[in-house]
Amino acid sequence: MQAPEQVVVTGVAVSCALGDGTEQVWKAVRDGRSGIRLTERLDVSKLSCHYSGELGEVPLPVHRPKGRADRATRLALAAAHEAVAAARLPAEQADPYRFGVALGTSVGGLDEGEQFHWELLAGGPAATRRHHLLVYPLYTAADAVSAAYGAKGPKVVISNACAAGANSIGWAMDAIRNGRADVMLAGGVDVLDILSLAGFDSLKALDEQPCAPYSRSTGLNIGEGAAVLVLESASAAAARGATVVAHLRGYALSSDAHHATAPDPAGSGARRAMSRALAQAGLAPADVDYVNGHGTGTPANDSAETKAADALFEGAPPPMSSTKSQIGHTLGAAGAIEAAVCVLALRDGVLPPTVNVADPAALTRDIVPTIARPADVDVVVSNSFAFGGNNCALVFGREQGNPPLPPRRRVVVTGVGLVSPLGNGRVTFLDALRDGTVAIMSAKETDTAGAGRDLVAEVPAASYRRLVDPAYARRLDQLGMLVLASGRMALRDAGLAVTRDNGERVGMVFGTFTGPLETVAKLTETIGTQGPDRVNPRLFPNSVMNAAAGHACLSLQLRGPLSTLATGCASGLAGLGYAADLIRTGEADAMLAVSADELTPLLHLGYDRLGLLAGDAVRPYQREASGVALGAGGVTLVLESLEHAQARGASILAEVTGHAVTSDAYRVAGNAPDGEAWAESFRRALADGGLAPEAVGTVYGDARGTRTLDRAEARAVGRVWAPGAVRLANIGGHVGHLHSTTSLLSVVAALETVTSGWAPPVAGVTDPLPEAAPYLGATVADPAGACVVTAANWGGTYASVVLAGWAG
Repeated sequence: MQAPEQVVVTGVAVSCALGDGTEQVWKAVRDGRSGIRLTERLDVSKLSCHYSGELGEVPLPVHRPKGRADRATRLALAAAHEAVAAARLPAEQADPYRFGVALGTSVGGLDEGEQFHWELLAGGPAATRRHHLLVYPLYTAADAVSAAYGAKGPKVVISNACAAGANSIGWAMDAIRNGRADVMLAGGVDVLDILSLAGFDSLKALDEQPCAPYSRSTGLNIGEGAAVLVLESASAAAARGATVVAHLRGYALSSDAHHATAPDPAGSGARRAMSRALAQAGLAPADVDYVNGHGTGTPANDSAETKAADALFEGAPPPMSSTKSQIGHTLGAAGAIEAAVCVLALRDGVLPPTVNVADPAALTRDIVPTIARPADVDVVVSNSFAFGGNNCALVFGREQGNPPLPPRRRVVVTGVGLVSPLGNGRVTFLDALRDGTVAIMSAKETDTAGAGRDLVAEVPAASYRRLVDPAYARRLDQLGMLVLASGRMALRDAGLAVTRDNGERVGMVFGTFTGPLETVAKLTETIGTQGPDRVNPRLFPNSVMNAAAGHACLSLQLRGPLSTLATGCASGLAGLGYAADLIRTGEADAMLAVSADELTPLLHLGYDRLGLLAGDAVRPYQREASGVALGAGGVTLVLESLEHAQARGASILAEVTGHAVTSDAYRVAGNAPDGEAWAESFRRALADGGLAPEAVGTVYGDARGTRTLDRAEARAVGRVWAPGAVRLANIGGHVGHLHSTTSLLSVVAALETVTSGWAPPVAGVTDPLPEAAPYLGATVADPAGACVVTAANWGGTYASVVLAGWAG
């Protein structure tokens, strides 16, 4: 087997409270300066902490997107511009589909969503401004970067709270190592937001002074910033004569499965992430010269991380410092900014400091107090840990190294759990589809009074609440219950018992569009009507995108790789691909690929204000666009390596043979109407699985009743398959638009298709688009042939997965 590509860093950019240019920031880091000062942009007068790592005014980017750009997007574009210039990337890539974007964020454009909500509370629906909704989603900045540089390759937004930036760099590394990209712009961005400040204040986690990690450890300060690394395959960088700044040698994820907010006090999850990342790089703990720690400044985090380091390095850890002491905790950007600092430390042979140390003589470990110092630095580890027990460790080196060859395992589906508008459980769901049941109807439980239309696809809360242990259900919001209920069903369906012995080899990838919108709405309403000092500390931990996954891992005792994708409607299917890759390369034996999305009054109102809601029915591929009906649901698929499934005698439902993610690099909140980038996701997913288009019997589409997306999908199918050569299926007319979750429901239907050849007819279509008509109800040569399942996000991201039947 051919060795995977080595990954190198050829450009780096960072912007934070220490400055808005990389060399300016790096000089301030070396000088031991602090960017933590009194907050000016936001009113924090009612909070206990008035300090933050605040940036000044963010200038308009060189590559300005069409329409309004929120603060996070401006920061991300500025960092991308500097990183691309530093790497001297050519203006155009030979193959734009091998040039991708991976960004981590926790907050993104949340301030725009808050403004919309506060306008609604103050003046009703008529007072709300639609432009807030177009830049509010977390994926906005990634779409803007993709469009600015014509990057049409793999694209992802990861929202593992404070581990998001690091995880995004790891995801980009995988895209290159697995042969899907040559160049990736990878990093993170987050801005100061009143909800974050109020939430951490409610938990009593903020330090009233500039924070002092690893010494005083009395709390953290929130910061803002962005960092982008240009990652390239070593061969691509060599071919263009690029200067290599550092080598990205490994990364690993783990789950604590301990607590919703507090880390495992023994640091075992953190230790496993560091250990696995080093093993992946072919390194031992003794090879590490420096650790850039997570180092938030809270007692629990600092204690757990130092215990993890002591255990890994057997009581003699290398120097470990915290960049957060200088810039604050930049949440989803933190791992990316700290990775950038590590790259610069390798470049210049300098150990970054920990500042705000009152008494350096009293320290019991080397935290590089007060000021940077020169050192021989060949290998560094960068740690990022987050709410929900999400851990990520990155390993950078001055040299390339010789990592061990990873395995290349086959991946199969062995279990399904689902909560849907058509019922709960695989059998109930498929029976309803066979009967032609349509679950879209006037709202009963959802308040739609503020909107002009009331069609929804609801899931009664009582139907899934009873699937969750009552004692645990009290901790969960709507999203958390959807994830946990579907996860429990899936493990039961697969017959897979997670134990203390195997839990470290079983993980989860969670994809969501809405995230915990119900919880966020409660918090923003409190802030807008009562003040930030009135935020409920029991609600705040559930407000991060990855909270539901963290709860599920804790309840199910999953301690393997854990990640949360927030690439809009493509999140669930892209997450399935990510989970498959983690198994294929030996990072796990089994993974839960999960998607869940909420239905809330605020979400329904937002879609109404955008003019997207259906009036009487949802008709995918209809010549006259019907509009969408929003719904809620959760799906979990159990994936395993073939060897693992066979060893325990599992029933195999299908094989995941290939997947791909592409982007049209068109514009924020818009999709290219030609369908070419979408078609490319089909081609590359098939190539990844070693299949020709002729092997496919059915394509499960993601058309949802909107003009541009429905027509673009039909055109994409026509670019790959001749008229009538493949059958086009779609369940949107039955279940509505469940955002990222509809595509995983389509996977459940496709599992039946590759076994029996049955596929549900497309509901509601009476006058189909000319481009779609030849494929709707087509009679194909092999109805039980391979299936392609696809998903599209509003911002031009397309994910496709190929499933093949299992003959055993």
